[in-house]
Amino acid sequence: MIFAAAALVGASAQTAVECMSDPSLRLIKSDVWSLDTLQLDSLYDRWNDYVLAHPKNEQAWRNLFEIYNERSVRIAGEAQLKYKEQKNVVGRMEEAIPDSYTFNYCAYESYYPKKVGEPYDWAAYARVHNQYAERAIELLPDDAQAHDYETWASYLITQKTGQDTTQLTDLLTRYFESGYYPAEALQYHFNELQGMDEGAIYIGHVEGDIYGKLILQLVQGVHRDKILYCENVAHFRPYIEAVFKQAGLSMDFFEPDSAWARAEEQEEEYRLIIRYICEHSTRPVYTSANCINNLIFDKGLPNDLKACFYNEGLTMHYSAKPYDNQAVKRRNVEERYRLEYLRLSFLPAVKKNTQRFSQVPDLMAFNYLLLLYDLLPYYKTYSPERYAWLKSLFTDIIVGLTRQGHLGVGIHNSVFVIREVTEGGLHYELVEDPTLFDEFSRKAHNIPDDAAPRVLFKTDPVK
Repeated sequence: MIFAAAALVGASAQTAVECMSDPSLRLIKSDVWSLDTLQLDSLYDRWNDYVLAHPKNEQAWRNLFEIYNERSVRIAGEAQLKYKEQKNVVGRMEEAIPDSYTFNYCAYESYYPKKVGEPYDWAAYARVHNQYAERAIELLPDDAQAHDYETWASYLITQKTGQDTTQLTDLLTRYFESGYYPAEALQYHFNELQGMDEGAIYIGHVEGDIYGKLILQLVQGVHRDKILYCENVAHFRPYIEAVFKQAGLSMDFFEPDSAWARAEEQEEEYRLIIRYICEHSTRPVYTSANCINNLIFDKGLPNDLKACFYNEGLTMHYSAKPYDNQAVKRRNVEERYRLEYLRLSFLPAVKKNTQRFSQVPDLMAFNYLLLLYDLLPYYKTYSPERYAWLKSLFTDIIVGLTRQGHLGVGIHNSVFVIREVTEGGLHYELVEDPTLFDEFSRKAHNIPDDAAPRVLFKTDPVK
């Protein structure tokens, strides 16, 4: 049985490699992440043969680059440099398709000798690095994928926050009009902003936490009063300084004798930035209830700071003084959030998801269930009509997810699944089940041996 399973896996892997050799296929980073090194080497040989036979084919060069780039990051030390020098994909690309979009994209994404046969010159490359990004944005094709839009949005955020937003607005407008950005994700970002007070600062973990909000601000023209901070690009000092200026925070934070300047590790820098924003801002400060545990290299906030964040639904609000956050959470659900769209499909209607920092609609739908289900006991006691409405909404979300085949999600130290139950009439249960983690994950998340499944929400019988 074990041998048969291994043979099946081998056959599937071979099929995957063959599919990725299709000349009509457009590969991106996420397509090759899961391949092993032998598969990557096999694909590299196939695509290298193809570009040798078709040297002007931009898509073939891009595919070869994605495979080469993923393969190179798995090689350590001097061996990686030798691999890059030997393959020299981007250097050869410059000879074959100079000043093309594909060449400029790949030149920005990877170090390379400027000409075939020349040695690496890191300093010379650094001086012209951003020029490749600027030229690629100029040449961005009409059929660009979501991953590319997000690559250049990230570049513009890190390099030009606090400056003229025309270039970023144009880029995000094209992204929005392409249909690649899921409407459900945009609506989720809208609701996050909708529950925040005027002029608030939003702390995001990765760029995916702010792309939708930037589209809303710059393309749709709503919630422009909110200031967005993304931790994943906080190592760019000009970006951090621009955010501080927007938020009206003191630039003394960056003085040579400051705690931030003396920090020896990036993790400490990030912790100091968030703490300073929270403790010194005159503006309300929020973070996503979905990503608060991912902040600071996925280690979460310090306990004393995290204790000051109060859940208000989809977001967490910083407050040094305790307050009735459940009342605010109910207000958001009753008056601010737009929730009826959740009765619709949870998948992008037209385009395949190819985002760099993925905002998967079915995960957004799970977020509503996990973050708002605790309101049901209160409504059941004090507002039967609101209880019936919210329970009906949750039921529709769950039924929609099951029809699409999305039956579970792993978040932080637990797994949440939807289970079909026939006893007493067909109904569904939203269950928290940490026992579904494997042994390694149980130890990593300190899950007790006696941990047991827990039903969070049960629908009424459905037809």
